[in-house]
Amino acid sequence: MRRDRRWWIYAALYLMVVVGIWLRVEHVFSHNPMDHIWSDPQRHWEQGTEALRRDPMTLTDPVMYQIYIGVLGKLTLGEPLLVAFFTALLACLTPWIWYRFARELMPDHLQATAVWAGISLLPSWIAIYGYFMQETLLLPLLGAALYASWRCRRKQTVASFLLMVVLWALAGLTRGIAIPLAAVVTTWLWLVQPQKVAKAGYSLVVLGLLMGPLAYRSYAAMHMISPHGIGQLVALYARSGKREIHVHYVREDGAQWTYWFGSPSTGEQPLAPLSDWTTSRDGHVQAHIQIENAREDWASAMARYPLTLERYLALARENLIYLFFGSSWPDNNHERLLESVSHHSRWVWAPLALVLLLGTVYCWRRLKGARLFAVVLGTWVLVQGLLPIAVNEGRYRKPAEGLLLVQALLVAGALRRRASAKSGRQWINQSELVPAQRQPQTAQLLREAGDSRRQRETDDASA
Repeated sequence: MRRDRRWWIYAALYLMVVVGIWLRVEHVFSHNPMDHIWSDPQRHWEQGTEALRRDPMTLTDPVMYQIYIGVLGKLTLGEPLLVAFFTALLACLTPWIWYRFARELMPDHLQATAVWAGISLLPSWIAIYGYFMQETLLLPLLGAALYASWRCRRKQTVASFLLMVVLWALAGLTRGIAIPLAAVVTTWLWLVQPQKVAKAGYSLVVLGLLMGPLAYRSYAAMHMISPHGIGQLVALYARSGKREIHVHYVREDGAQWTYWFGSPSTGEQPLAPLSDWTTSRDGHVQAHIQIENAREDWASAMARYPLTLERYLALARENLIYLFFGSSWPDNNHERLLESVSHHSRWVWAPLALVLLLGTVYCWRRLKGARLFAVVLGTWVLVQGLLPIAVNEGRYRKPAEGLLLVQALLVAGALRRRASAKSGRQWINQSELVPAQRQPQTAQLLREAGDSRRQRETDDASA
């Protein structure tokens, strides 16, 4: 077997994958999620393992992660060793799912393998699996939805379209940020593909079967039709500009619940040690909600904080800073190597996003089939960064870290193709200067180079 430069690159990438698998398994077994049942992880564990809970906070969170925790709890009975086993399995599966997506997205097998290797070693995508957090399920589901989307783009069948719709729905039921991404991808593919009536009709039936029971569930418990969870609490907190939110629920049978919440972002200095800047949020916002009159009470609470242009710009500025520079919580224990590396690597993402924006614009014509992916990434920045839907935290950045890594490889590939095309044109121009008796030999060399390149691309596609 001939060991050329390409062989050695593959060897290095697969070694990175193996190291990534080892790091993920070692981290989960060393820092078992069962050892960190407090705050948000405790809420997620209790909501999932106590299946019949119907308190307002259980209905506030999306249901998919609760289902995952419920299944995990039933399979393991809470035994730490079994919890670590299944969690490590999910942690190792996540980069492979993104690799399968990259195989659909990218023309070169080597690029897809680089995605697998890069995500396998991404510190923030390893450290989070030491905790019960929604991102641990969102990351593989997002990769699966993207895979199904580009598979649908290739196959263009009704079945592939429905698989894409189902996976995007599951991702959206895990974290709401997947919903606008799903809207962009599914609408784009529906518009450019045949069988529009069949795809739209069957998709509505599938979504009705998924969302209908959840809509009734939320109405029965909270008198609001909200299959993705009651998002008004987070929306009010974000728009209020306050440091904390206090919510008091009352039900007509006399049951009462009181919750207070403050984002971990408000207690940190995201730009330290360069700056001691911190949030301008202060005080707390209160909401008193009669469950039987919930929608009107939430609307009244929202009306107290009109979103003027001045307030919007201030909130958006803070949100962008915390999104791109904030430390991810709870996986920011500096005494653990991977969590410390993840914390310090936060400085990478904002410059990378800016460079990729310029690179994407520059290479737009050569991105071709990857243009939709660039739009997905742009949609994430717009929704998560610029819309006042939540008080941003560093952990909300995690999906984009994978998206940015993929886009970086896409732009690098486009630049390489551009350079190769330019080099090829120069070679052809120089061949025109060769004496007439040597021109047939030059033409033969050009044909052989083209045949070799096409054969390599065929090999990569079939690998």
